[in-house]
Amino acid sequence: MMGMHTLYHRLTLLSFSSPLSLLPLAPPLHLTLRRRTTANFASMSTSRLRHIAPLAAVSTEDGAGGASNGFVSSSSTAGASNDYEDDSALGVGYRVPPPEIRDIVDAPPVPALSFSPYRDKIIFLKRRALPPLTELARPEEKLAGLRIDGHCNSRSRMSFYTGLGIHQILPDGTFGPEVEIHGLPEGAKINFVTWSPDARHLSFSIRVNEEDNNTSKLSVWIADVETGKARPLFQSPDVYLNAVFDNYVWVDNSTLLVCTIPSTRGPPPKKPLVPGGPKIQSNEQRNIIQVRTFQDLLKDEYDEDLFDYYATS
Repeated sequence: MMGMHTLYHRLTLLSFSSPLSLLPLAPPLHLTLRRRTTANFASMSTSRLRHIAPLAAVSTEDGAGGASNGFVSSSSTAGASNDYEDDSALGVGYRVPPPEIRDIVDAPPVPALSFSPYRDKIIFLKRRALPPLTELARPEEKLAGLRIDGHCNSRSRMSFYTGLGIHQILPDGTFGPEVEIHGLPEGAKINFVTWSPDARHLSFSIRVNEEDNNTSKLSVWIADVETGKARPLFQSPDVYLNAVFDNYVWVDNSTLLVCTIPSTRGPPPKKPLVPGGPKIQSNEQRNIIQVRTFQDLLKDEYDEDLFDYYATS
């Protein structure tokens, strides 16, 4: 009786429009199980995917002109590529975004700045927003903890500048008209920009694209700050910069000390097909010691010869 009283007392605190005993009970729930057929599942899947626009359809029919091996069929993407003219030309390659997105991504970034020794001039180092894929895909040599671009004889995957503009800093803090460095080869990639001690000249290295979609070696150039006229430092076109370690430094206002590739250097050494001897590793102390991990160490005599080849100036 105490339990029923307590239950009734708690239920009376709730607001009911009729006594508890007169409340209608809901009819029992009956579940009807219907058998789904293959057609039902197909229609349901179609209705769910009806509003999804396919990026690329893959044709699996033989003899239909599609790619039965899993590649994207160009005919199936004709409807989706109407908005972008480059899709038909790219085929299965990289897709180009709309011009609105492309303009944002390819917008030139804020240029880097370099002040003259007297802080009366400033260089605007202009650069691209993103590096080209040809620069990122270039082969590299991994030697003694360094990543070396063997063709340019420099560190691999170097960023570069596309133009130089010099401004005079006026007494009120504003900039004078720009003096653009001119006389450079078309498509020159600029690196290692330095001022002379008297701020009258600039030194920098350039490299250009060659016919085989490769990049040439680095050559040293000099530019006059007042006129912006640039010229090669060396008369011979076969003198190139070795930028694996140091590159060049101003000795005085008119003298540069440059690390160059030896003119008598031949082609790089070739890896021998047959090893000169076995690889021997020993642990005489028989102690398991956790040591620091160093990447790209010299593994054999071939790596040593290759490192000497690229690092010698």
